Amino acid sequence: MKKCFARAALCALTFGALAVHAAPAVRTPVLPNGAVWALALFALWILYGAVFKLKKPFGPKRLWVLAALFSGVMTLGESFSAIGTAEWVTGQLPAAALFFAGRVPLYFALMRLFVHVLSLPGRTMKRLPVPMMSGALLLCWLPWYVCLFPGTVSNDSVSQLKIILGLSPWSNANPICQTGLVGLFRQIGIWLGGGADLAVALYCVLQAALMAWLLGELLCEMAKASAPRALVWGSFAFYALCPIFPVFAFCVGKDTNFAMAVLFLALEVWRTTRSGRIRPVRIVCMCIASAACVLLRNPGIYVVILTLAFLLVWAIRRKVWVIPLSGLVCASAVFAVLHLAVIPTLDIAPMPETEEYSIPLQQIARVAAANALTPEQTAALEGVLPVDELKAAYNGELSDPVKDLWYADATEEQKAAFWPAWLSVLRSNPITCVSATFHNTYGYLYPGYVSTIKPTLIIGNHSSRTASVAGYFDYTVNPLSTRLKTFTEVLNTNALYRIVISPGLYGWLTLLAAAWLLRGRDRRSLLCAVPALFTLAGCMLSAVNGYFRYAMPLYLSAPMLIWLMQQHKAEQ
Repeated sequence: MKKCFARAALCALTFGALAVHAAPAVRTPVLPNGAVWALALFALWILYGAVFKLKKPFGPKRLWVLAALFSGVMTLGESFSAIGTAEWVTGQLPAAALFFAGRVPLYFALMRLFVHVLSLPGRTMKRLPVPMMSGALLLCWLPWYVCLFPGTVSNDSVSQLKIILGLSPWSNANPICQTGLVGLFRQIGIWLGGGADLAVALYCVLQAALMAWLLGELLCEMAKASAPRALVWGSFAFYALCPIFPVFAFCVGKDTNFAMAVLFLALEVWRTTRSGRIRPVRIVCMCIASAACVLLRNPGIYVVILTLAFLLVWAIRRKVWVIPLSGLVCASAVFAVLHLAVIPTLDIAPMPETEEYSIPLQQIARVAAANALTPEQTAALEGVLPVDELKAAYNGELSDPVKDLWYADATEEQKAAFWPAWLSVLRSNPITCVSATFHNTYGYLYPGYVSTIKPTLIIGNHSSRTASVAGYFDYTVNPLSTRLKTFTEVLNTNALYRIVISPGLYGWLTLLAAAWLLRGRDRRSLLCAVPALFTLAGCMLSAVNGYFRYAMPLYLSAPMLIWLMQQHKAEQ
């Protein structure tokens, strides 16, 4: 009787929380509202009933901590997504409190059942051939390519084409290795007489084949390690059916390649932790993965150094330290040659320094927008920024407009004065500064949040700069891509679809995996999750809130993180 009463109380609390919104929710009218709420109440009753049947249903404690954390993010995120501030939370405290309190047991129950299912024994499967799995993925993606052929060209790639064509000066704002890769395929298209369409098609087909091969490698590694059959095939279905993978596989852009490099690095870390001896092929693969991360994304060096440093500490006692050390040396050498020799020698402009200043610049701009800067702070900041323009430029979910105001000709003394001024602003306006940072990052931990600042799925004529390369690189935009884009926009009105495609679910999964893998003495699985963790950290420091392409490594790594949790649970 007590369990029944507690179950009913939890259902009522969560049901009430789900009915609270800071703004009218966007819903697809599939069922009448009454039927939707009846179905939701029934699902809650089943969910909490399943939890009560478990042994120690209300443990472990770390899941409660995570549930409270995510509920807090969702509560603040609800306010910021609706009105851009925390005023809904502070002004409608009873409603916000219900929103928060009712979601804590819901998120706990979902995570509790999730980790319980991972611990259940399941039928394993025999080893799978990589070509079969990779080929099957390509076949599943083929209908998307029919609509996208020859492929999509991103804004960044158009900027790189302008550099190659001599329309813009060389710059490392987009990695020069990726710029060279785009230029290579353009040249191949010219050599083969197919022009821009052939260049885009060859790039996209090769990239999709590499992604399918890498994902096939992961799936076959899971099967070889006796992962449950349901997990392997569920992961295959995720890669085959989620629109993220075919859309970005057939897109000329830097983010897909970097995401593959991060997953390749994580897979090599896993192989190293399970290896009892040093094999030359593992050294070569670790070096390739490390170099690719450095060459395909400017901050990629941080992911490599931090991941392999942790792995090296672990590997010293296991006598496989040569593998991570080789990766570290290779990554460091590539980075040094690139930044100390290639870029200076060829007179290539370095990555703009403001690329890493999103957090302080957004905080200062939000304080300036609130007219809360002191005369002393304003005087110090005016050496690097037009303070009177910050209010008009400030966008809570995008730091680019503020970064663009940075004076390129600011002196070193003026730049040095910026940091004490920022710390002064932070000390005098801590709540406003925290609010600015949260507004620019919460989408990476808010399942279902889809930003309207920049495009989500890159489909069709995505680039606003296409006209700037007209006559030099005229590629075809498939007419079917317009219908495909309309179709995805219709799907985007469905809440479950938004949860699947938005970054928040995968940021959530990354933190859940990290918390779960911390348990026990064996840290091997946690080491494999480090690349995803640092990628999430990079997303939180990025210029755009909830940007799909920045979170691409998290999408690719999601099945691996689930597999690591299942494997870690089985080894306890």
